[in-house]
Amino acid sequence: MVLLSSDIVPAAMDSAVHAKRPDVWHKHEHLMLLEKQKPKYVSARSDFLSVRAKEDQGGLESVTMEESANGSPEDMPCEFRPLSDGFSTGGSEMGPLYGRLVAQEQLDAGTDIEAMQARIPTHFRDASTAPLRKLSVDLIKTYKHINEVYYAKKKRRAQGTQGEDSSHKKERKLYNDGYDDENHDYIIKNGEKFLDRYEIDSLIGKGSFGQVVKAFDHEEVCHVAIKIIKNKKPFLNQAQIEVMLLEMMNKADADNKYYIVRLKRHFMWRNHLCLVFELLSYNLYDLLRNTNFRGVSLNLTRKFAQQLCTALLFLSTPELSIIHCDLKPENILLCNPKRSAIKIVDFGSSCQLGQRIYQYIQSRFYRSPEVLLGIPYDLAIDMWSLGCILVEMHTGEPLFSGANEVDQMNKIIEVLGMPPKHLLDQAHKTRKYFEKLPNDTYVLRKPKDNKKYRSPGTRRLHDILGVENGGPGGRRLGEPGHSVSDYLKFKDLIYRMLDFDPKTRVTPYYALQHNFFKRTADEGTNTGAGVSSTPSPAVQPVMEPGPSNQPGLVRRIGGGEMDAMEVDHIHFHRRPKAFHQPHAERQVLPTDEDVSMVCLQASPVASH
Repeated sequence: MVLLSSDIVPAAMDSAVHAKRPDVWHKHEHLMLLEKQKPKYVSARSDFLSVRAKEDQGGLESVTMEESANGSPEDMPCEFRPLSDGFSTGGSEMGPLYGRLVAQEQLDAGTDIEAMQARIPTHFRDASTAPLRKLSVDLIKTYKHINEVYYAKKKRRAQGTQGEDSSHKKERKLYNDGYDDENHDYIIKNGEKFLDRYEIDSLIGKGSFGQVVKAFDHEEVCHVAIKIIKNKKPFLNQAQIEVMLLEMMNKADADNKYYIVRLKRHFMWRNHLCLVFELLSYNLYDLLRNTNFRGVSLNLTRKFAQQLCTALLFLSTPELSIIHCDLKPENILLCNPKRSAIKIVDFGSSCQLGQRIYQYIQSRFYRSPEVLLGIPYDLAIDMWSLGCILVEMHTGEPLFSGANEVDQMNKIIEVLGMPPKHLLDQAHKTRKYFEKLPNDTYVLRKPKDNKKYRSPGTRRLHDILGVENGGPGGRRLGEPGHSVSDYLKFKDLIYRMLDFDPKTRVTPYYALQHNFFKRTADEGTNTGAGVSSTPSPAVQPVMEPGPSNQPGLVRRIGGGEMDAMEVDHIHFHRRPKAFHQPHAERQVLPTDEDVSMVCLQASPVASH
């Protein structure tokens, strides 16, 4: 307690008050003595008064009054005097003060005064540690000390939680009433039931959209995959588009024969949109990894190619006109780990033709030139991605593995040569990759990192596939189904899929009529009932890009049929005006039992 000079009542006035109500003052003094464990004393000498408070275990240790002979404050040690050493202030004799000023005549009880003096502390804290000093003169030191203590505790707390289970870490920062983590993903708990129907088994996939879990459907008595979307508005909006497109496709494919994943239903669960899919198996990237990235056979690559072309043909129907926008091995899943049947998944980036939402689409390795150049795109971008995927499935390595968009474009040009001038003239991002010369031609810009590239068109697809050397790395030498003729057909199809110009890039309809799939028809796994008698540009010769000094090379295989041709940087084939010919019947494709795949270890991957 701090006493101000205004609180001190002259002794004469106090005496008059005390004389009128002596009983009140004695009672007050008695109660104060009983309640206070550590009394407070004040010594006064002159009209100049100041108070110093000292703390001892949270209580006030002492109160002293200081004076200066010259009228200015001067630090003096705290001094306590017995009652007999009373002193005068203003002519009135005062004793030691307790709680408030008390007149001398009110302190007649000697036993009470002795009790008060017995409670006086015998030692006091050093003045440098006093709270007032710490909060004024030593304020900066005080703040530094607080910071040291705070960060030391924070460090100890972090060290103490390093060994904790990850689920405990999530529980410390909870969102959405404790159901979400800091990334707005739902906190998965094995054994939890959604809608009292879907029992969560395990987490099998995670991405920017959210998570995929394996669950057991107690009503249909089967396992399903549930895609749980992040609890954020942008992800919810895009997922709603995905639901709309999936419902359109599933309705159009009532017989489940066009290799598109089935959406069973969707629902909201604790502010998360949940999409229930059929449970599938490995994705094609996992399949490559199980081959140690040595690739699968050309026969199995053909099975995948035929199914994927059929799926793209289905997506190109006028009533759908859906662009997948993210076709890659990770988004193509096997239905059974020992069969060749596959399905396309993850339509989270998809859109309908004419309703394009994003400019930055497709995974970089599978990104088409029109997207890289900023040209309006259509369904042909998925055909470009498919061409890249098929080469990767057989060789085991990405065909164009760019570290960034500039690197990606340079890697494409190494294989395919320079893009057509009319594409560069209309592109918005041409200057990012090319320089225009005074003679109205284009050359590649020099990379900022000074990375060296091969001359345009000199990294031949012919060599990448090992057409005349027994396949990639010679690994397929002597194997059935890997003849030079088989490889030439495969190479020809890939070049048509990787046409720079989306307007002349092969469509799914004509791709399915290509000679590469004729082998399947000959073996009886494709009846060819739906093949149109109209001549297809896909069975005409195609030019392979090569260095400018290399003459055109024509190869003829068996019966005089010309399968492939290599000439300087020109593509002869043209695509039809229509994406799809709806009157043509669908070709019969391989069944699940037509091929036995390599043995694979159990994999939890089934991300959608």
